[in-house]
Order: sequence, then structure tokens, then C-alpha cells
Amino acid sequence: MKGISESMNRLIQKAEKKQHNNLLKLLEEFVGESAALNGVVTFDNDQFQSPLPIEHERVDNLFKSVGEGLLYAYLVKETLNREAVYVNIRRATATLWHDVEENCKWLETTLERSAYEEKNSKNPKDVIRLGSACKEKTQKNLRHIINLFAQSAEKILNEFNKSTNGEVEKENLPRKVIAANSMYRITKTILNTYESNDLDIVEDELFTRLSGMIADILVACLTNIPRAIAMMCHESVIEIREASVAAAIDLLGRTTKIIEKLERHVPNMDQDKMTYIDEWRIHLRQP
Repeated sequence: MKGISESMNRLIQKAEKKQHNNLLKLLEEFVGESAALNGVVTFDNDQFQSPLPIEHERVDNLFKSVGEGLLYAYLVKETLNREAVYVNIRRATATLWHDVEENCKWLETTLERSAYEEKNSKNPKDVIRLGSACKEKTQKNLRHIINLFAQSAEKILNEFNKSTNGEVEKENLPRKVIAANSMYRITKTILNTYESNDLDIVEDELFTRLSGMIADILVACLTNIPRAIAMMCHESVIEIREASVAAAIDLLGRTTKIIEKLERHVPNMDQDKMTYIDEWRIHLRQP
């Protein structure tokens, strides 16, 4: 047993050198000592059922953070959410993120900034105008971009509904439809937040808002890492148990700092409910 323990410790120490610093930086920036994780509630709105020009470095860092976070989220979901509907969602996420990384597109809609500048500026001089006219133009442009994604997602959903009459089980939904449903609800929620509170859409503020929501959602998911590691170590199938334990050890080493940071954010919830975002939202809405 002593020999096994020393071997495991060496593997953990080796994995600890592979921490994902971009993800840690995102969590440190947006998740404080007494984080309320409001982003878990505000990123979506039940009312809606159905690439913005920020500094390159900030966008690049957020992009890397999301990629790192999705890696761990995938492992958590793979271990703790094995129902068919969640397997389908997990695969849809992987497909969608691959398209974002490789083609800079979200549901066949480009994320390239230049595409929106060309569509929304007939006169190049408009881009450098100063004062209130320039501010108003930026506001309209941001609303246009968000609306564009909402309309693109809605089109996919409407076409799917027409072709199936809504007679498809959740676990059999096409990956594109899963992504479109999420995009539609999130974009409509963003627009509703600004319009219902009579707020201007300020580019920097919107980017910060989105970053905070992403960080909060990742926190909710990654608090499940210790439980996922424990389950990986108790794999019942003998043929894959050794590989599963080795993967658990590697995951523990890679996420040691994340686990330490998130320990204080573990809520007083049933463990079985902590792997479902809707259960988190119900919990956080309670007074």
C-alpha cells in the first residue's frame, strides 16, 4: 500500500504542473470570496423557450478559458450525467466548439468582426465619427449582431419544427438544434435584460457581463470535480478500472488549484442535483 501511495503521489505531482492558467485567471477575476454566482441565473430566461469588437487579448484569453473549462466540464458530465439526453448535449457541445475553434463560426454564422463592420457601415467614414452619433451607431450595431444570432437560431428551430411537427424525443434532438435552442434563449435573454431595464448596450460592459456569466456557470459545473474523481476511482468494470483510476489521478493533479478555489462555493444542495444547471438555478433563486 505504501508503494502504491508513493506511485500515486508522483503521478499527482506530475499532473499538478499542467494547471490551466487561463481558466484559473477567469475564475479569480469574476468569482470572489462571497460569490453569489448570479450569472448562473441571469444567463438564461425561461420567458424565451425555445464576436464583438473587444480588444483582441481579452477575447483571446476568454476563448482559451472557455476551451479549458469545457474540457473539465465534459469530463464531469461524462462521469456524472450518463443519461442519453445529456450524452447528446455533450456531443453537441463538442461539435459546436470545434466549429468555433476551426472555422470561427457559430451555427454557420461568422464570428469575424470584419463581417459585421461591412454589413453595418455603408460609408467607411462612419466608423471614425465621434460624439453621440458614433455612440448611437455602436448601440445599433451591437443590437444588430445579437439579433442576428437570435434570428439565425430561431430559423433553425422553426425549420426543425416544420420538418418534425415537434415529434422528436429530447435525447434524439440533432446537435445543431440543441445549440440553436441554447443560442436563441441566451441572445433573447441578453436583449431583454437591456431593454427591460432601459440600458444602453455598451461594448465593454457587455463583454464583462458575458465573462462573468461564463465564469459563474463554470463554477457551478466544476464544483462537481471531486465527486467525479471519486466515481472514476470506483469504476466497477475491471477491464477499464486501471485506466479510469489513472485518469482520475491526472484530473486531480490538473485541477488541484481549481478545487481549492471552489471549495468555499459548494452550496448546501443534494449532490445528485449539483450536476444539473436547472437545479442550481432553482437553488440560487430561493430567498
